Amino acid sequence: MAQQSIWLEEILSSLQELGGVASLNDIYIKVQKRNKINLELYIDWKSQIRKHIYLHSSDCKIFKGNAGDESDIFYAKNGKGKGVWGVRKLIKYN
Repeated sequence: MAQQSIWLEEILSSLQELGGVASLNDIYIKVQKRNKINLELYIDWKSQIRKHIYLHSSDCKIFKGNAGDESDIFYAKNGKGKGVWGVRKLIKYN
């Protein structure tokens, strides 16, 4: 995969630590606890997390890749709009 953004790396690492599937709220908490990104630099850092998940999920309208390709990283565990996301293929990220 091409070089990933710090946000994508943090989301993947956080989901890895959370067992591969978690609510957005749990992802927010984990990213905050990991403290790898200075969240104070962002007016709405949670929107950065959502944006990166949506950009990398064929379940979302803003996804620009092809379903099943290497950019299709996340899936909506309980369907769109439920706020629970999973990693399609768990790989060790850190």
